Amino acid sequence: MAKRVEQYPHYLFAVVGGEAVKDESGSWSDDETPRQLKFLSRCREEADGRGTEISVGGGKFHKVTSLVQLPKGAPIVELGSPVIVANDPEGDNIRIQGVCLKFDPAQLHSRLWV
Repeated sequence: MAKRVEQYPHYLFAVVGGEAVKDESGSWSDDETPRQLKFLSRCREEADGRGTEISVGGGKFHKVTSLVQLPKGAPIVELGSPVIVANDPEGDNIRIQGVCLKFDPAQLHSRLWV
């Protein structure tokens, strides 16, 4: 029997906390809150091996590592937000980790570039 193909086999998480922060004197230190994952949506991550570059404004371009396809109605991910795409709902088996370079809530689905 053939295996059923899932349209959105992966899991998109926002990374909350655990980042370096700058204090009043300008020194960097680890955030006291531990890193946590907030589930956002099911998704399909597709590696971009072509070296695609996207404009991020101000004449700046970033190379894209992955395109993440999301179902219609998925929450909007803000530019620069750290994200993780995992193979499992716990976020343990990480496929890719990065920041949102662009988010497009299109008519039939949404797209996120990492």
